[in-house]
Amino acid sequence: FRLMDVTAVDDATLSATNYKPWSDLYQIHDETQTLDPWATLEGDGIPLDGSRLLFPDDPVQEFMGVWSNTLSGSDGVFAVPPTLTITFTEPHTSVGLTLVFSESTGDWIRDMHIVWYGQSGNVIHEEDFAPVSANASYGPLVEGYYKIVITFLATNKPYHYLKLSGLRYGVLKVFGGNDLISANVIEEVDLLSDELRINMLYYQFYSPSGEFDILDPSGAYRAFQLRQDMAVTEWIDGDPMDMGTYYLQEAATDGNVTDVTCTDLLGVIDGTEYMGGLWLDGITVGDLVSDIMASAGVSDLYELDADIARITLKGYLPICTHRAALQQVAFAAGALVSCARSNMIRIFKPSTDVSDTISPNDKVVGHSLTQRELVTGVEVYVHHYSLSDESSELFVEECQVGDRLVKFSSPASELSCTGATIADKGVNWARLMVSEAGTVTLTGKTYEDQTSLGGSVIMPNLPANSKANVMTVEDCTLMEDAQAMAQRVYDHYQQRIVDQGDLFPGAWQPGDKVQLQQTSGNALTGMITSMDIDLTSGYISSVEVIGSA
Repeated sequence: FRLMDVTAVDDATLSATNYKPWSDLYQIHDETQTLDPWATLEGDGIPLDGSRLLFPDDPVQEFMGVWSNTLSGSDGVFAVPPTLTITFTEPHTSVGLTLVFSESTGDWIRDMHIVWYGQSGNVIHEEDFAPVSANASYGPLVEGYYKIVITFLATNKPYHYLKLSGLRYGVLKVFGGNDLISANVIEEVDLLSDELRINMLYYQFYSPSGEFDILDPSGAYRAFQLRQDMAVTEWIDGDPMDMGTYYLQEAATDGNVTDVTCTDLLGVIDGTEYMGGLWLDGITVGDLVSDIMASAGVSDLYELDADIARITLKGYLPICTHRAALQQVAFAAGALVSCARSNMIRIFKPSTDVSDTISPNDKVVGHSLTQRELVTGVEVYVHHYSLSDESSELFVEECQVGDRLVKFSSPASELSCTGATIADKGVNWARLMVSEAGTVTLTGKTYEDQTSLGGSVIMPNLPANSKANVMTVEDCTLMEDAQAMAQRVYDHYQQRIVDQGDLFPGAWQPGDKVQLQQTSGNALTGMITSMDIDLTSGYISSVEVIGSA
């Protein structure tokens, strides 16, 4: 559990003294890279065992972090201690700091002094810190700080540089078997992407010292923040299994026992807004998903199947959450979306091949088989957008001086404005700059939405004693091929058999196509749609499989 301030990095401005001019201060915020074992002219900088790399001719091109400009002395003490200053525009709260030095060479700072300041420049907290490793966490809770000054006093070895490769605003808290009371992961996938299911993590832990007591003014509970992330690992027969990355949604405690609720990345982007767009001439799924993810701030946290990326969609997206926008894209493209067992949003094609066979020995006694309602047909309606001939008022209001964002109830184009300047615009919105208080009028031409039947599949011969049950798809405003969509939805609903029950540990996950064998010798072939996994009681999973015999 990364008990860290999730907004500090984006708000931080860094400065330093006594550091190498080629140092890139902001590299210490990069958690994906580590410092290489460079050969140096330090006391033990070139061991004759081939373990060091030749120092680069151009260090600017490498990940180097922050190096001091001078060496420490024979006692490891700096004659002129290097300093690092971090300033913020907003207040931040964290449980201490984590500093990463040169882990590959075993170099770190053995003595330092850290001072946290408030908005007015007052000292909130200061203390000496003596790390004992190259990855060191220091844990006092400090609330509402606007500046941190770190003075590096001495290295752990004589005649060495400061080599700071990472700085985290908080600490890593590990919960294991001795701490956890319970832990469950709920993984789900919608096989049509009619909804993008959010995976959840629920866990409860015991803290004998009461460090998370909500009533303790210096307790770690105060450092809980939305979107703090936690990586979950389950050990099965001695082997680790990545269960995914989850983000804090809610935490409740009575002092010693804390209940934590977390969502996956889809849950995170369900709380952020996408401004939509209109693509009458078409846009590839790759370009549209890239735009959605960039807008959500997760450009580096998704994987998109190459074949899905090449599909071209036409249509419209209103202002909505990023999760809702991605759902529309996935449904139109026939893709599945899941974060299960990953720190990524994965967008992929449904599997056509069976990946696992689940035998009766893998099943806990007590499975039930049910049959879903018969769907006898599917009709898909297509949206057509045409620009109106006449302009109309989209916004009229008395506005004060400043920036004003106007959102439209329907897409519009050919905008004009009186009383303000259009600073930026999209098909669903306009950002106005009001330089003088008064009436602001925004006009434009709206797009009219007309629907028509674009594709349909109807069962030719109804089974005996059944009646017509035709489903309609009307709310999909993005489209590739309406007839293909109708066939895909129809085929999905012909998978009518549902198996629900518990399974012993296995590598399967939602979205996998499996063959579920019965003791009778028959088998159900279908897709896993959900798993409720008990991580602390033997990895028993409550599983749902939808398919056919």
